[in-house]
Parts: sequence; C-alpha cells; structure tokens
Amino acid sequence: MTDQELHKMMEVQYLKGRLDELHKALPTITNLQRSRKIDMRIDKYYKKLKNTSEEAYHLYLVERVNSKMSKDKSKNIMKDLLKRVSLVIKDEGMLEELKEQINKY
Repeated sequence: MTDQELHKMMEVQYLKGRLDELHKALPTITNLQRSRKIDMRIDKYYKKLKNTSEEAYHLYLVERVNSKMSKDKSKNIMKDLLKRVSLVIKDEGMLEELKEQINKY
C-alpha cells in the first residue's frame, strides 16, 4: 500500500467518524437540503467524503440506511413486547409506565 492510498484510507475513516459524531449529536438532522448551519456542516463532510472516495461515500450512505432500518426493527420488536407484557401486569403504576413507553415509540 502506497503512502497516497494509506492517506486516502485514513481520510475516509476520519470523515466517516466526524459524520457519525454529528449524526449522534444531532439525530434529528437528516435532510441535507435544508439551509441551516448545522445541515451545512454535515453536508460539508458528505461532500469531502464524496470527493475523497466515491465508493466510500456510497457505502456510508448504505450503512446509514441499514442502521436506521435495524433500529426501527428493534423499536417495533420492543413495542410489541411491551404491549404483550402490559396485558399481564397487575400493578397500575407499572402499567402506566409501560403505556408511556409504548407511546414513545
């Protein structure tokens, strides 16, 4: 591996890390077409990643979609489980807490 390839690989890792940090810090920011400063900051890293490696950019987008689908699937499983458990709970206080959790999903 040449120094240039190594530098490119490290740059891709850095950019992916920054994007992950920004998405964790700002989980509601998903629409890159809005013109807010935060969106522009995320968009800047997406553009840098795309310019550095087109393949890494597309793989990162696929990774984000897969991660979201996995989280949504897990949320649905937990919601169904909470609904089933709520049918056998006798304690009213705990039942109310469960209903609040179900409504959050």
